[in-house]
Amino acid sequence: MAAQVLRKGQAIVWVPPRAIGERAFATEPVLLAMLPVGVSEKVGGAANPGGLPVTVFGSASTARYVRVSLDALPVLKTATLIFDARDVNLLQVTVPALSGARLQQALPNIVEEMLLQDPQTCAYAVGPRVGGEGRRLVAAIDRGWLEFVVGAFERRGIAVQGAWPAQLALPVGADRTALACLNDGLALRTGLLDGIGWGASPDPDFRAEAIVAMLASAGTPTAPFAPQAAAAEPAVATSGAAHGDAVVGLAARELPSEPPRLRRRLAVFVEDASWQTPVLKAASRAGFDADIRALPFPLPAPIDLLGARRGNAAGRWFADIDWRAWRVPAILGGASLAAALLGLNLHWGTLAQERAALKAQIERSFRQAFPNTQLVVDPLLQMQREVASLRTRAGQAGPEDFVPLVSRFALALGGQATDSLASVEYRDGRLRVRFQPGFYEARSVRDLLLRDSQRQGLSVKFDGEREPTATVALLR
Repeated sequence: MAAQVLRKGQAIVWVPPRAIGERAFATEPVLLAMLPVGVSEKVGGAANPGGLPVTVFGSASTARYVRVSLDALPVLKTATLIFDARDVNLLQVTVPALSGARLQQALPNIVEEMLLQDPQTCAYAVGPRVGGEGRRLVAAIDRGWLEFVVGAFERRGIAVQGAWPAQLALPVGADRTALACLNDGLALRTGLLDGIGWGASPDPDFRAEAIVAMLASAGTPTAPFAPQAAAAEPAVATSGAAHGDAVVGLAARELPSEPPRLRRRLAVFVEDASWQTPVLKAASRAGFDADIRALPFPLPAPIDLLGARRGNAAGRWFADIDWRAWRVPAILGGASLAAALLGLNLHWGTLAQERAALKAQIERSFRQAFPNTQLVVDPLLQMQREVASLRTRAGQAGPEDFVPLVSRFALALGGQATDSLASVEYRDGRLRVRFQPGFYEARSVRDLLLRDSQRQGLSVKFDGEREPTATVALLR
């Protein structure tokens, strides 16, 4: 995708800084997407119809930049992501002779003193060797932000082919330096494997101060040049003029008659014309000539942040879930669950009140029937015992007495009542019966006995499949 031709279904997306992207990534136009001209015209641009032109040191490209949100992106198959230079820290460190997972485990301890952020929360991509003695280029980025951005594209079916630091994706000439101004920030490339990011602001004066401060901090050696003797020399070069879409343009200035002073030139790629005045002010204060161009066609960076992702696809899938998209369903589900639990508790409270009322009513009825009872523990059981006692004193047999139970069971046995029973034992309103060998062993015969006993209001429970003993009681 580094070629100057972008096919349909492909895109290069400059990702906003984390401070902006976390709150406006999906719905606000914070993505600067480079799309083919035909696609960009349908999407629309932030400043020019069809988007801003894309050039590579003055060469035309069949693509344009447009400002879009993640939801407004057209249907894409693949995308290359350019992460903001302020979110990526480029380090040159001496690493041990390890590889794979072991090196990833060792890197947080190696770069701990070089980072302000907790090194355990960062992801590390290892780049090419820098000099000797085992020194390597290491790019550090917040792991959560990397997974959030890449996962957001993957969940939309867009295959992320690469993730590059913005400062290392800028095309450079022989001087190996370049400056990009976009997203109210700066990305400065100071070499093939060096670069930094810097914050700016929408205010032109603050932007100029930010450029001067960054160049002073980086100690950037801008390339010297001596203008040829001519009647006029443009102080600032522009790109895209061949298309009539130049981002900026300046009038020529007269050169002094005295021998020209040696000045330095810096390629500056700007997002739009609002950066022209700040760049010129910074150039005047820092003593260099700004070669202002449109945003470039990014070149493949020597390090890919996708190499910093760790774990298997399933683990990343879980980590990449956009929980914000589930916020409303989760709230509705939680509210439904809370309402269901509240309803269950209210229903349980109602049933508990009914149970207490029924128990109190039974106890009142028992005390009315038997006022001499001192202590009431289980009114229902005590009522049954008192009624049985009254029946006994009156000379009446209850349904759970021995004779009524045996009589009902004999009716259930029918003609085999005399021959089938070996013994009968009565205790606590129940009969324990033992059958003669050969009787009621088959399952079909037992089922027939159970059915006949139910007709007589009795329940029969055998002790086992082959056991000849059973318990007979009133059917409740």
